[in-house]
Amino acid sequence: MEREREEEMIYRALDYQLTCSKCGHDVTGSRGQQIVMEKFGWFDEWQCENCGLVSDDYGDGPGPEDVREGLLAQFGGFRVRLVEGRDGTVAAARHLREILDYSPAEAIGRLRAAKAGEPLGTAVEVEALVQALRRDGYAYETVAAGSED
Repeated sequence: MEREREEEMIYRALDYQLTCSKCGHDVTGSRGQQIVMEKFGWFDEWQCENCGLVSDDYGDGPGPEDVREGLLAQFGGFRVRLVEGRDGTVAAARHLREILDYSPAEAIGRLRAAKAGEPLGTAVEVEALVQALRRDGYAYETVAAGSED
């Protein structure tokens, strides 16, 4: 599924197949990351069309590592790009620590690598960072990793 924008919501998702735990029917689920009203998190949801059983799991942060790895594999990595004004590297490092639970050294290292074109994270992770930086008064945007400044 392509990245979707709805009112106050941004998400990317991967579909997966499973068997309903109640009736044994084949079901398609959806797992991914989202920003809802400026809050970054993950989701895993499915509904059985046969018996109606529903499963909705949500949480804060990037979520299970296999979801993150799947999003990176399917959609590629993204990074931030300064649009104009002052550099917000220190603020970005602070927000990366909050969003992805990086150590200070990890956050600075990832930001340096991203300036060289390497991916910083998934589209939703980087968008969460860009939104936080904009709230702090910095002008950044989300771009695909490897794109030129």
